[in-house]
Amino acid sequence: MLILISTFEIWLLYQLLFGTVLDKEYLLKREWGIIWGNIAVMGVLLGINRSLSFFSLSIFVICIVFNCICILFIKKQHKKTVVVIIILYYTVTALVDFFFAFMGMMILSQEFDRVVYSYANSWVECILFTCSRLLVAGVISIVNKRNFEELYIYEFQGILSVIAIIMCVVLRKYQILIVGMIYENRENEAGILGISLVSILLLISFISGLFLKDKVLKKEKEFLIMRDEMVTQRFHELESVMEQNRQLSHDLKNHFIILRGYGKEGNCEGICNYIDGVEKEYFSVKVYSWIGNPVADMLIEQKRVLAEKERIVFDIDIVPIDDWPFTDNETCSLLGNLADNAIDACKRIKQEDKWISLQIEKQKQFLFIRISNPIDVMPAMKKGRPVSVKQDKRKHGYGLKSVERVVYKYNGVITFQIEQNIFEVVISF
Repeated sequence: MLILISTFEIWLLYQLLFGTVLDKEYLLKREWGIIWGNIAVMGVLLGINRSLSFFSLSIFVICIVFNCICILFIKKQHKKTVVVIIILYYTVTALVDFFFAFMGMMILSQEFDRVVYSYANSWVECILFTCSRLLVAGVISIVNKRNFEELYIYEFQGILSVIAIIMCVVLRKYQILIVGMIYENRENEAGILGISLVSILLLISFISGLFLKDKVLKKEKEFLIMRDEMVTQRFHELESVMEQNRQLSHDLKNHFIILRGYGKEGNCEGICNYIDGVEKEYFSVKVYSWIGNPVADMLIEQKRVLAEKERIVFDIDIVPIDDWPFTDNETCSLLGNLADNAIDACKRIKQEDKWISLQIEKQKQFLFIRISNPIDVMPAMKKGRPVSVKQDKRKHGYGLKSVERVVYKYNGVITFQIEQNIFEVVISF
């Protein structure tokens, strides 16, 4: 029974990871083998250990290390965040165990050591562990229903690390207290310690919730600012189109005047020749097909025209892709922001030779997007990503965050490379 409960505990850890930082849809058979092997092996080891002792600090550390090693074979990115989540899970679970231990101590008094804590292997111990796991399962269910964006979780890494450290300190403190109570026959203090433990957990949860809520509100504010900027950009583009339409309307008046003149003269040949000339001028629109996706093709062509207006050579090397995996919104966020950043970078350089190179290709099950452009000033880098050089940093840098959200949603990898005054962004899925 203890082995089954412990196996359920490891399984719960993976449910938490699947709801936060692991995407099980993209796991390979080998990775599933690692997961189920981890669940089985650690379940057996934990169950055997708990038949000897209610809590062991050494096994606690071994569980964290072993699970981290297994997960890091699967999740190559954001290793620190994964480790913090695993530590938090085991620490909170152990603290919940301590709470139920205090409740059991109030009922069993001096019998607690024999029935539950040391070499017990009893049904009472199984019941305490089961109650604890069910409570933890409820908390994990609530967390997973929130559907946190993966990128947000990575940005919460600092707060989560502080919470994990505080929880570990609390765990160690209460482990010492519970051992002291058993060996000094102070079981009558269990109620007070149980209440204090719950109070500390609630206080930590409340303060942490405030910090996380503040972080979420800031992110939502950033998103609204980004959306307003995108709306403003679309407004300017619409204004430009309307101006072109006004010019066309003005020209049409002149065309009608000329056609009316030909009509009065009865010059049908002149009318036909004139219409042919207008048709060549206004209706000789080339339809470019780069990727094969209408939105992506239209976006790439729009950015190419915009770049050429700024005297930037836009070199496009794209192999058509039948199964373009992104939605229209994701395509705009991904390709649009990459191209806009490259165009802005080219505008800032003084040299005459301005160019942008965009490459998109699919090789077997991999999709590669590579965009590069020259730079004259090395950009500042923070945590492996470029920092915005624009004056108002609160309102900029959102384009790159939008790109990263799409990349991480599809379990992709984004890298930034600088070599010989050339800045390159490489994304692989």
